[in-house]
Amino acid sequence: MKLKFAPIKFQAALAAGGVSLMAFNYLQFAIPHGEGLIKISDLLWSQMSPSQVILNAILVLIMLGSTAANLILTVVFLRGMASWLITKNQFNSFIENPLTNITIFVPIASLSMTANVVWGPFAFYLPGLSIQTLMWGSLLFYMILWVSLFFLEFKVAKSWFINPMDASKLNFVWLLDVFAFGLVSLAGTGIASMAENSAIASFASVTSLFVLVFGVFLFVAKLSFLIYIQIKNAQLPDKPILPAFFLVIPITCLLGLSFYRIMGHFQNIFTFDASVISFFLITASYVITIGWGIFTVYLLFDYLRRDFFKSQFAPTQWGMV
Repeated sequence: MKLKFAPIKFQAALAAGGVSLMAFNYLQFAIPHGEGLIKISDLLWSQMSPSQVILNAILVLIMLGSTAANLILTVVFLRGMASWLITKNQFNSFIENPLTNITIFVPIASLSMTANVVWGPFAFYLPGLSIQTLMWGSLLFYMILWVSLFFLEFKVAKSWFINPMDASKLNFVWLLDVFAFGLVSLAGTGIASMAENSAIASFASVTSLFVLVFGVFLFVAKLSFLIYIQIKNAQLPDKPILPAFFLVIPITCLLGLSFYRIMGHFQNIFTFDASVISFFLITASYVITIGWGIFTVYLLFDYLRRDFFKSQFAPTQWGMV
């Protein structure tokens, strides 16, 4: 039986990409190698201890499987989305529903993650591939995501004004657009930091800064309002929604890392010392992340202990990955 497409299904590809990048980032910083991103040829197995061989081999296999899952799921979901978009009135009716239209940002977030997967984990297995050969194509892909992100943001915002909803029903899933802003900014700052072509790097950095400023504004405004609504309601949302509290964690990390990258790029261009502000931004983002993570675990402790493993799957659980 053919399953009906829904934008939120892209969370599966997004989660697979996240697992792949976690393994890649560990290898990137733990294994000595030359400038740029690590390649599989940089792993000198004969010089590793037995425990290092086992650990790194497991990570390489995890990264291979999750990279393949991300790319395969992305292709499958893109086909489903194409059919969904060309079906008459299906997209418009979805966007006009203020309770569910926020999930339209999941494909944008997932495709931004896939771009990072291609640059890192996918290229890891191709030692002869120069990342610079991908920069023009990456910039074009990034701009498609950039335009789509703002188009959808304004489209969804318009629906909230035309079809007002009960504010008490809002929950942390409402931050999915901010999550997409964080991942698009990460893709843009990634291009800015990797590209040797100054025109590509400058264009990506300027457009990324615009995404970052807009994303931070949305994050502060929405998070403040959601905390106010949560306090006013004086009770937690339904159990399927509870894992959405964890969504604040990746958003904070993404915005902090993107600012860190862009400050490094501007430091090279304008020759000023950005080390202090860069250190502050990245430290602040991770302090907020750790603090929110501890608070969320405490807040949801009963749910995690009693109901998480017994409850039916909910799309919000992907946010925990």
